[in-house]
This record gives sequence, C-alpha cells and structure tokens, in this order.
Amino acid sequence: MEGFTEAVQKELKPEWNIKLTCIEPGGFRTDWAGRSMDFGENEVAAYDHLNAKERMAKRHGTQAGDPPKAAKVFYDLAVMKDPPIRCIVGTDAYSAINQKLETYAENIKKFEEWSNSTDVGGYKA
Repeated sequence: MEGFTEAVQKELKPEWNIKLTCIEPGGFRTDWAGRSMDFGENEVAAYDHLNAKERMAKRHGTQAGDPPKAAKVFYDLAVMKDPPIRCIVGTDAYSAINQKLETYAENIKKFEEWSNSTDVGGYKA
C-alpha cells in the first residue's frame, strides 16, 4: 500500500487537488479480531505453524487503540489542506515503525559499499 500510495500521488495532477495518505494503524479495540473474524475451513499446510485463531483470541480486547480516537485522526487527515503521505496511528504501530526504520537504516549502512558500487566508470553524481 505504501508503494501504491506514493506512486499514485506522484501521478496526480496538482490542479486536481487530490491528496493521498497511507494510514498505518496499530491494533484497535474493535470486533475485528473477535466474533467478526472468519478463519475459514481450509487449512494451508504452509501456515500450520501459526495458530491464527489462538493469536487473535489473545489479542482481542487487549489492543491499545481506542476506535473513536482513531476515527478523529482519520477525519482530521481527510479534511487537512496538506496531509502527510503517510501517518502512523497507534502507539503499537508507532513503536513497530520506529523499529523497522532502525533495522532498515542498519541494513542500508551495512550494504553501503554495494549500493554505491554500480555506477558507470567516471560518472559524477
């Protein structure tokens, strides 16, 4: 979704005044992981090490997020004159994104030599 949102935003003409925001939410105390969750009948062998029903049951009702507060943030983003291209919503999502960014930065630095080794000879940036 991130890539799609970024690509489409670059293709929209400014005069159309269409803005996109990729909302990256954490867990919210809705019934999504409760009785409204449909686990289906077919089990796929590739996922036999995961017990989704058990994981969702443990998570249900313990999420940090308050749905009405999220709705307020979503609304504020929708009516914002110049919204961000992405917005993290929820303390758990915020923490996870920051961990991802730290790991990503470490990986970029670790492979810096490779990243900068593929230019045509004599190329000046």
